[in-house]
Amino acid sequence: MSPQIDADGVPDRCLSFTVSSDWAHFKRVGRSVTKQTYRAPPRTTVAGMLAAIVGAERDTYYKIFGEVNAAIAITPLSDIRTVNIPTVGLGTDPGQDVTSTAGNYYSNYNLTYQDTTKDRQLHAYEVVADPRYRIDVALEDREFYTELRDHLEAGTSVYPPSLGKSEYLATIGDVETNRTPEKRETGEQVDVDSLVPGSLSETIPQPGVTYGVERSPAVMEQTNGGRRTTRFDDYVFTQQAEQSVRIRSDRDVTPVTVGSRTVIFR
Repeated sequence: MSPQIDADGVPDRCLSFTVSSDWAHFKRVGRSVTKQTYRAPPRTTVAGMLAAIVGAERDTYYKIFGEVNAAIAITPLSDIRTVNIPTVGLGTDPGQDVTSTAGNYYSNYNLTYQDTTKDRQLHAYEVVADPRYRIDVALEDREFYTELRDHLEAGTSVYPPSLGKSEYLATIGDVETNRTPEKRETGEQVDVDSLVPGSLSETIPQPGVTYGVERSPAVMEQTNGGRRTTRFDDYVFTQQAEQSVRIRSDRDVTPVTVGSRTVIFR
């Protein structure tokens, strides 16, 4: 049986696992020349990674990760640090030099491709260094949830998971398949370990704690041309993994405990 998600967005149980890699790149929406990255994987990126593990085809799984039938919490487990990595690639200008390969005795086709010795372009990719995230996920789609749980337990996947770019292959470990989130008792303020939905103005400043804020895609839907984003989320995080985001308890979010961590599903 799949988890059930209540009106506050809190599931009665969830899957938990840690995903890590040497590098991560989650391309920022609206950036073209400078390859900037989000500091944490967008909700849609997590959905794509889980779909790769299960083997779902492209553009077929968006309803499974909708606003009301999916709940995801993302907790950074390592300090968030970025570096720029220069890369050299081929351009996409159709006027660039091309090379043709003629057919042979067995076939008469011609293959035309770019001349890889010319027209190279230098780009700097901003990447997250040594990323580690704890993912808590609950899905009401029973078939998808069951397949995902079975793959996580067995340590298998249909397609290799990655953190953004396909070459940044990810390692998944510390899998727990029957976690029960418990709502926190109300108080004046709450320290949250995961990403906190909302704006920076809704947090409580702390001495020695640096907050970061981002806005990233959260929900997508299938269209005739592929897909489009239907919801963006603002969220706050800390630069250091051992620090937490402090919020007032009267905010319109529901902090829960999953093991020793306090998280907010979205």
